[in-house]
Amino acid sequence: MLTNYHTHHYRCGHAKGEIEDYVVEAIKHGYAEIGMSCHVPFEHFSQMGAHRMNYEDLPIYLKEIEMLQAKYPQIKLLKAFECEYFPHIHDDIEALTHQTDYLILAGHYIFHEGEYQSAFSFRKPEQLNMYAQELEVAMKTGLFRFLAHPDVFMTSYPAWDQTCERVTHHIAKAARQYDIPLEVNANGLRRKKQPYPSQDFWSIIATHYPETQVLINADCHQPEFLNDRYVEQARQMAEALQLNVLEYL
Repeated sequence: MLTNYHTHHYRCGHAKGEIEDYVVEAIKHGYAEIGMSCHVPFEHFSQMGAHRMNYEDLPIYLKEIEMLQAKYPQIKLLKAFECEYFPHIHDDIEALTHQTDYLILAGHYIFHEGEYQSAFSFRKPEQLNMYAQELEVAMKTGLFRFLAHPDVFMTSYPAWDQTCERVTHHIAKAARQYDIPLEVNANGLRRKKQPYPSQDFWSIIATHYPETQVLINADCHQPEFLNDRYVEQARQMAEALQLNVLEYL
């Protein structure tokens, strides 16, 4: 059976479709489970950018999922958020664990040189090192069920080098220590540069950390992307590398 635990909808501001559209699409393709996981809204943390729902929409989002759970009993629909983590918002993130089925850790930003810097724009080795360090701090909290697109650091980084290799080992060791599955993210394949999933990153996982649990997710921002050719490509990549893929979270 098919599952997807990384799903967005129109409220995040950079996706299309209602929650119900994704549920219907999942049922059409025979999915057993789907988790809605829009970017977590923050009441007082504007540095995390505008690509997320308004904070006032948070209870509406959760209530809508509950209504659709009742409407579509033939599929398991889960409540979730994709979350950044910094120690000063720990209490806010922990509170969400009591309102959801799971939380996703996503390292979209680091705090470096006195400012929040986007992982999509990393070009310096010190940024990658900080990225891995901050992910380990987040994983240690036990608040998150898996790590989204761990190789997102390759989006703008010039080329695979020793820093990339060292950071990959750092992330993999932390994931093993804190029992956090890593995500093969099909949305990176939809990007023109196809920066992730990184063959170099995942080859290290396959070779040195074969026991690492892996989830394959669409990270879909349109309903028709839920089970598209890029998701199939991600599945084929995982199969070719013999990654330890989880069917269910």
